[in-house]
Amino acid sequence: MFGWEYPPYSAGGLATATIALTDGLVRLGHEVVLVVPFPAAPDASGARVVSASDISPNLRMLRVASPLTPYSAPASAAPWARRLGPTAYRSTLFDDVEDYAQAAREIAARHTHDVIHVHDWMTYAAGIAARHVSGKPLVAHIHATERDRSGEWQNPDIRRREIDGLRAADRVIANSYVTKRQVVEYGVRDEHVDVVHWGVDRPDDRDVRFRSPFGEHVPIIAFVGRVVMQKGPDYFIEAAARVAALNAEVCFVVAGTGDMLPQLFERCIALGIAHRVFFTGGLSRAEAERLYRMASVVVMPSVAEPFGLVALESLRAGTPVIVSRTSGVAEAIANLLTVDFWDVNDIADKMLVVVSDPVLAAEVRDRTREELQELRRGPDESARLTIESFQAAIG
Repeated sequence: MFGWEYPPYSAGGLATATIALTDGLVRLGHEVVLVVPFPAAPDASGARVVSASDISPNLRMLRVASPLTPYSAPASAAPWARRLGPTAYRSTLFDDVEDYAQAAREIAARHTHDVIHVHDWMTYAAGIAARHVSGKPLVAHIHATERDRSGEWQNPDIRRREIDGLRAADRVIANSYVTKRQVVEYGVRDEHVDVVHWGVDRPDDRDVRFRSPFGEHVPIIAFVGRVVMQKGPDYFIEAAARVAALNAEVCFVVAGTGDMLPQLFERCIALGIAHRVFFTGGLSRAEAERLYRMASVVVMPSVAEPFGLVALESLRAGTPVIVSRTSGVAEAIANLLTVDFWDVNDIADKMLVVVSDPVLAAEVRDRTREELQELRRGPDESARLTIESFQAAIG
């Protein structure tokens, strides 16, 4: 398995998904050799972890926990793609991708394997190179497309590499039907694309809630995720201003990092809500879990959301979620409050309803907990379906 993110170098949901999948595959009795492009702790999550930087002396991807790192294009690609944070790569993203692919050849020759599994476009070249050496089938996992990340400002080189990798794979795994439709539009045959929704551990019997740090009865409305165009944090801020005008107590938390932070700071000041919006920066998994259990509601107004693991994590913690109606997670979970990402008035209305009506909030929470208990949405189920895709590729 060729990954791109893994603790301690994590920038988004891909790291969380990789951990959950490797855990599930190992628990189901399969051996996983997880290849990452940077030094990592050995044998994490029960998988054998191989660092590609040990193979290729040119590969030195010492990365910071920034959402820019796995998604950025070279600074020279276009004005909109300029680096807005510290340089996290040896030279450019594309050079790192090519170096990773070269290292993959030697890794494939060293380690016995039955199938090659790659995650998102950054690893597709590595998977193709590994298949060239071993002849084993290639399964390409797609978590988000370049269209999802960049909208109409797509980097043509990234898009080409993404499409070429998906077409080259023997089988493709998409994390939702929303994503599958895009893959099919790329020219991949419908019957070659399997949909595997991500899962989280079922909620336990405890309903642990943490006190709001702003006061015992002060509601918290939270945004958790990368602070980038794809996730719609600007719509969250616009809706927050409408809520703040009608509710004098509620506070807002933006948890995450990204290139939109400066403009969000400025917008909060312009709207007069800077004293009620708190920016935490990136959170660890434990810190995010604590925030989920403090919040009255978590809002995901994503412009494009192939799945939305944050929603599952929040629901598992017993916190209602408002999501874009086109989010992939809405395919898997029925008890969600859905909105159009651009409709800030509707987002604000639903925020107000949840924080103002404890009976409704409790009903949504109880229904969701029952749904998560009944549905087979755990990581092991995702791993089982992934194994089925592997078997189809091998067959």
